[in-house]
Amino acid sequence: MRKLNTSYLNWVSNYCAKSLGIWGLLGLTLGVFSLLIYLTKMMDVDKELNLALAQYNQLQTNKPVPAQTIAAPAVTTEQEVIDFYHSFPTGASLSKLLGQIDDSAVKQRLVLNRGDYKLIQTKEGKLTRYEIVLPVIGKYSQIRQFLVDILYKIPTIAVTDMQIKRESSISPMVEARVVFVLFLQSDQW
Repeated sequence: MRKLNTSYLNWVSNYCAKSLGIWGLLGLTLGVFSLLIYLTKMMDVDKELNLALAQYNQLQTNKPVPAQTIAAPAVTTEQEVIDFYHSFPTGASLSKLLGQIDDSAVKQRLVLNRGDYKLIQTKEGKLTRYEIVLPVIGKYSQIRQFLVDILYKIPTIAVTDMQIKRESSISPMVEARVVFVLFLQSDQW
């Protein structure tokens, strides 16, 4: 048996350390350490994978596969459709709803000087659309909170269009043109 020459090993390690420098030794140490962690974790993952596969195979052999059934879509009854349409406000409550829009603007310190209002009736369907176009001037955060407040208070209203314009990039005020559509019951005026 051959005896290990420790002086030769000492000389080789000193030579490698001098040629690599401090940063090279640090990089080599980190590389070896990362490799050890990687191999350790891979063995753990391999054990978990084998365990999961064994459990899956056991479930496959012990239980018969049930026949998959396709769930039938929920059938809406005529009463549910009627209740849906009755959940919309009537034309008689229009002034109250417009007052809520005005209250939200006052709450956000926005002034609604004018607005365009148009009733759109269609022959088909049981809903009437009431279009509201409002020019609004204020800070962006005020206008955004105004919209959130209206959409929360009146769930049957939708924002269909919004245009925002700012005169200069340093001005905090913006001009917005907001188009709302309020859905109302057609037969209740």
